[in-house]
Amino acid sequence: MKTASTRWLALAAVLALVVLAYLPGLRGPFVFDDYPNIVNNPTVAVTTLTVQNLYTAASSNTSGPLGRPLAALSFALDHYRAGGFYPLAFKLTNLAIHLLNVLLVYALVGRVARRLGAGESSAAVALFTALLWGLHPLQLTSVLYVVQRMTSLSALWVLAGGWLWLAGRQRLAEGRRGGPALLLSSLVVGVGLGALAKENALLLPLYLAVLELCLWRGTGAAHDQGRRFANGFFAVTVLAPALLGLGLLAWQPGWLLDGYGGRPFTLDERLLTEARVLWFYVGLILLPTPGRLGLYHDDIALSTGLLAPWTTLAALAGWLLALAAAIALRRRAPVVTLAVLWFLAGHAMESTVVPLEIAHEHRNYLPSLGPLLATVYGVTVFARRTGRAALYGALGVATSLALGFGTFGRSATWHSEETIIEALYRQHPQSASAQQMMGELMLHRRGQPAQAAEHYQRAYALAPWETGYRLRALRARRTAGGALPDATEHQAIVSALRSRPLPPTTLLALGSLSACALAGEPACRDLTPALLDWLTAAAENPRINTVSLTQVTMNYGQICLQTGRFEQGLDWVRAAYRQTPQPVYRLMEANFLMLQGRFELTAAVLADVHQLPGLSATDRGHLKVLEQALSRRRAEAELTAAD
Repeated sequence: MKTASTRWLALAAVLALVVLAYLPGLRGPFVFDDYPNIVNNPTVAVTTLTVQNLYTAASSNTSGPLGRPLAALSFALDHYRAGGFYPLAFKLTNLAIHLLNVLLVYALVGRVARRLGAGESSAAVALFTALLWGLHPLQLTSVLYVVQRMTSLSALWVLAGGWLWLAGRQRLAEGRRGGPALLLSSLVVGVGLGALAKENALLLPLYLAVLELCLWRGTGAAHDQGRRFANGFFAVTVLAPALLGLGLLAWQPGWLLDGYGGRPFTLDERLLTEARVLWFYVGLILLPTPGRLGLYHDDIALSTGLLAPWTTLAALAGWLLALAAAIALRRRAPVVTLAVLWFLAGHAMESTVVPLEIAHEHRNYLPSLGPLLATVYGVTVFARRTGRAALYGALGVATSLALGFGTFGRSATWHSEETIIEALYRQHPQSASAQQMMGELMLHRRGQPAQAAEHYQRAYALAPWETGYRLRALRARRTAGGALPDATEHQAIVSALRSRPLPPTTLLALGSLSACALAGEPACRDLTPALLDWLTAAAENPRINTVSLTQVTMNYGQICLQTGRFEQGLDWVRAAYRQTPQPVYRLMEANFLMLQGRFELTAAVLADVHQLPGLSATDRGHLKVLEQALSRRRAEAELTAAD
């Protein structure tokens, strides 16, 4: 690749291969988390480009502490451009972002390879790394799973920030002007914009520290000047935030530990398990066989101790050896150091202390770049030294095509929600999530509630801490004509909801049962008394967080409203307000009072609500509706009294 035109043609071929690999899945539907985040989010359905509409859409997402407004805004713009929720339009945007990331990987790796000493082979290293990375089956969910645009869009800004940093750092090393400005702009672009798509972009300074450690190892006046600036840069961007974060956690440990209330594992168990999971990821990067890939990986057993299972200790020892080798080889083989540290830096957020689910493939979108770069670089250097560049080039093309066919095959299973679920179930039969999703498929798509109940029961057997699976099995059983829960089963559910973790899936199951009861569906028609007991038990769970408690309280209140349990509902929402003062509880209190004909008390409560701080637009809308309803009921009562 000695001419620019040849390089551009090769890069165009790379992009074309990536597009071909994803073609089968582009016409697939929205799936799973796409619905709450996009399809069922009315603020995303933008039809006119006004500042207010775009601001509302951008601020509508509740994922992550920053709300990920850039990702949410991009969903709204897709809706506007397509004229509706057409999955193809959204997936094409995801693919376009991935292609831009392939170009950025090419540009960034080219600079890294030149700094490592690849010389004329730098373009080949960059091209093959971009090809392998872009075609790798691990990247599929970041492209075809629309909501995972949060990951790929964040990565776009991180890669752009990394390229700016490398350009600025090279200027510093050469004593040229403009270096500090480029380094600072890398933060604005990479962290400032990237974190607005997903918080992973906050790891950019850590990625840059890895590049500094591996690429700038020489001496000299120009180098020392650059090193001094870099030292200050990383003291501000890495060391200071790390110390601040540790201080905040020491002061308020609940910010971290409270998140484990809805998880079936502790902080210690998560950290031990992640040591094994990281090696699992390495295996997927190096050998992504179809049977090991999947949307969910909850079939990975938890590590409850160093020897439970024994592979936990082996995994920890393996990482200690990998780190020792990375440090020892920093000068002789810096690409090895880069592979290890880049991978670990990329997992520093989602694979450590944050109480997320144990494993997901999309977490490797950027971290996989380190091992792939090192592999390509090593093979390229070996080929150059042995004089067999053509042979190893052919091997690289063959490997890339194999990965491309793997992605093509995975992409083909994403043409419908049914085929996604069937593939996951076939490849991960010991996954509780796979069993649960098969239950959903049997119940809602195939009309086979008895078989659905069996899948839910298997999911519960695999994950007995997840009470939601038991609730779903109960509903499916009732839909199939089964009996109501007896006293023993009812009490077992009460006990589980009161004492076991309350993950989102359990709360969703409770919400689904509540909606079923409110709709008067036959399966839930006689479940109301039991359901109210279960909601009470969930509210009494010491692990429940504020958001989940609000959800449970709203479900309880709505059931009481619809079934005429006004006094019971009134006591409930008053107790909820005493525990967590939220305007919505006072509005529900006013509604219960009004339905009991206690108009003066209703008016007094509504007047109090007017004085509450922090009323949202939704609260004000409900307040107006209640005031209008109160006026009508008063007028009707006066007419009745006059008659």
